[in-house]
Amino acid sequence: MMEVILRIKMPDNWVKEVSSNFPLSIRFIDCKPFGEDGGRGLIEIDSTDIKVNDVIEEIQNHPGVCSLDITRFKDGSILGTVVTAKCVACKMLTGSECFLTSAMSVGDGFVEWQLITGSEGSLADLIDKLQTVGCEIELKSTKNLSKKLMLTQRQGEIVQAAFEMGYYDHPKKITIKDIAECYSISTSTLAEILQRGERKIISEHFRDTLSFST
Repeated sequence: MMEVILRIKMPDNWVKEVSSNFPLSIRFIDCKPFGEDGGRGLIEIDSTDIKVNDVIEEIQNHPGVCSLDITRFKDGSILGTVVTAKCVACKMLTGSECFLTSAMSVGDGFVEWQLITGSEGSLADLIDKLQTVGCEIELKSTKNLSKKLMLTQRQGEIVQAAFEMGYYDHPKKITIKDIAECYSISTSTLAEILQRGERKIISEHFRDTLSFST
């Protein structure tokens, strides 16, 4: 297994248009198939230096977008779900043996995927399928999967989102209740996810100097 960074530009995709017209970063917290060919993405946009309404209108007006549901925060960032009628990358990834750990727009219409490959040949197979449906691909790096304490995808997503929203700032910029509402889960469930994720991060940090159960 390997850790891989892949840059992808999808044809006729709203990310390509929005990232080309606005200087912003779009982080994909989660992506799931929708219907036969579509996709549903949970996204976060840091729109501090741009006009939020213009970004929202750009996404909503894209012909490939079926629906957009957003939550705005006081710092100008946006958390929302975008449903598209067609997402070739989502479909190819779902049918592959590779696992997406994070995704972020990087300008010029490209989205940077961090992947963990599955069986031998799974990366080459995924790249071939993506190119077949018209995606531009840049393979940025590959390395052997390191033996480290890894968070689950959901723990990583929520701990990172909490950090970026200011939950760990002093004073806090967002409450645990607000974060729970963003993910449509109870406050107690959110608190447990954060606690487990924080413990794994702390355990990894002190792994070589302390000995305690994780």
